[in-house]
Amino acid sequence: MKRINKKWVLSTLSLMMATAVVLAGCSQETAKTQESNSSSPANKADPYEALPKKVSISMFDRGQVSSDEGTYENNRWVKFIKEQSGIDVSIVPVPRNQAQDKLNVLVASQQAPDLIWEYDRTYIGKLITQGAVQPIDEYIEKYSTSYKKYLQENPHLKPYLTFDGKMYAVATERALDTVANHGIWIRQDWLDKLNLKAPTTMEELIEVAQAFKNKDPDGNGKSDTTPIVGSYSYTFEILSAMNAAVNNQWYVEDGKMKYGATLDRFGDAIALEKQFYELGLVDKEFLTDKNSQRAQQLWATGKAGIYMGQWGMESSNKDLLKNVPDAKPIALEPVATKNGKNGLYQETPTFIYVAFNKEMKNPRAAVEYLDWIIEKGWKTLRYGQEGIHYKDVNGVPQTIDAEKNKKEVLYAGEYAVLRKETFKASDLLVSAAQDPASQLIASLRANALEVAMKNKFRRDTPYQPNFNEINEIQASLRTFLEETRAKATTQGANFTAKWALGEIRKEWQRLGGDKAEQLAQEWYEKNKANFK
Repeated sequence: MKRINKKWVLSTLSLMMATAVVLAGCSQETAKTQESNSSSPANKADPYEALPKKVSISMFDRGQVSSDEGTYENNRWVKFIKEQSGIDVSIVPVPRNQAQDKLNVLVASQQAPDLIWEYDRTYIGKLITQGAVQPIDEYIEKYSTSYKKYLQENPHLKPYLTFDGKMYAVATERALDTVANHGIWIRQDWLDKLNLKAPTTMEELIEVAQAFKNKDPDGNGKSDTTPIVGSYSYTFEILSAMNAAVNNQWYVEDGKMKYGATLDRFGDAIALEKQFYELGLVDKEFLTDKNSQRAQQLWATGKAGIYMGQWGMESSNKDLLKNVPDAKPIALEPVATKNGKNGLYQETPTFIYVAFNKEMKNPRAAVEYLDWIIEKGWKTLRYGQEGIHYKDVNGVPQTIDAEKNKKEVLYAGEYAVLRKETFKASDLLVSAAQDPASQLIASLRANALEVAMKNKFRRDTPYQPNFNEINEIQASLRTFLEETRAKATTQGANFTAKWALGEIRKEWQRLGGDKAEQLAQEWYEKNKANFK
């Protein structure tokens, strides 16, 4: 036998062992790769696919559902939504005038609906800082088709939906009739009777109001008219807007971010409210008229000369013209104050902000529901059924029967939380029923919409900074502001507007106003290049 070379044997054995280790490593790596691929999001079963398609959503209860229509939770339109969308939708109504308070309670008790919506972006920011809602970028990207396309076509909306670099809400663009918000109405027939012109300055407005109070404009021989009506909030918000100092807005003053309620101009608005009250130009009960019921009653019965409220006033003007057929209500432009001429409150471009509850079980169903609304459902929910509630006139839905629509359709509009809608003032004449009474109201509203948009509302930043510290101060300051205003307005000469502003500023500082202004300023410097 030949003698075996020991060095060759050892070398061969070493090579074989090394090869085995490499092969074993490759095998393990392949197994790991296969395991990883099988568990990746692309290959893993969708966790929401097998879940029931159930979604709950909030709704503003405005008391508009008649008993024979049902309730906000159960009516013809909720049934329509379920049948047509394929989603088992449940409605959670909250009172309009206490909506945020009610939603806060529901959130705190973990009973809030899956979809929570508000017109107020700041409120969505508060829910984010509370950890009550969740980012939705991935849901929209993965599950949406219609809304994702809409957002691609309207990229200017994205900043309004984004907080700290993440998207937390969906929204569509406001049509013109929902951008306009506040408005002032005046009785032209009273002006004519007293040989007065429509006021253009605050001094003239006060003179006209005094004439309405003292010169019997309704001709009944009694001193029973109320010159100026409006809810406690609307009246003051309109005075604040005319002075460019709305309490929950931030203003850029000489490059510095300042909170509206701390400005000298805010004190000017308080002074005007006090003057109205002391001269007897406003209803003595307006301080407790939180929902405008008293103001609407006085206007509708022909006892008020100037109404400070919303621009549309459709129902209130209908009632006025029924009770006083010769009345001539017209929209009044905001008047000039010592702080110049400023527009009344107008909304930002985004409509309703819809956020996703952090605890929702099926975000896929929520996205599918929202896709259905924006693609198919919104128009029916807004205008009713074609041929029954409206007919199409060159793309504009024209009401067939105004009273039928008021009962059967009006309450359903806010189910349409997303809308692909365009609008111009002249559409009001086309969309209204064609009877003379409906056309008269439509013409008044068309003019009022143009007047409401004629003067731009001062908005120094497109949206407000969102910080927990700022949100907490705003919430804490709200009640203090109302109480301080009420005291200054009603408690005589010792409680002046200057006193009220001083108290507000002290409370602002006590709550941490300096820190809030610092945060707002840093936010402004960081974002101002993106503001348009």
